[in-house]
Amino acid sequence: MSQPSIKTVFQMIDAALKLDPENLEGSEGVYQFNITGDDSGTYQMIIDENGGKAIEGTEKDADCTLTISDNDYRHMIAGTLNPTEAFMNGKLTIDGDIGLALKLQAILNEFAPSV
Repeated sequence: MSQPSIKTVFQMIDAALKLDPENLEGSEGVYQFNITGDDSGTYQMIIDENGGKAIEGTEKDADCTLTISDNDYRHMIAGTLNPTEAFMNGKLTIDGDIGLALKLQAILNEFAPSV
């Protein structure tokens, strides 16, 4: 079975964010993902007073930007790559609000699809 595309993963996250917006309180911000590799792209997860959404491209200025390869991102979402470990090993770089990045791990654990 082939892995879903990064775009499909973000579409699944978007659907999950809209399904259960109550779990997003306290995590407001714009998270930008710069995905590198064969399935590269730029995506944003936007959480505000209206709830959350995940989009392809950039809609707002990012509060926290994460750069990671497509394969490492899939492993992180699947729970087989710890985000803190990825950061410490240089597989994940974070620019901007580190506090938001820490909240992101809890959000992804709650909403991430199985990949």
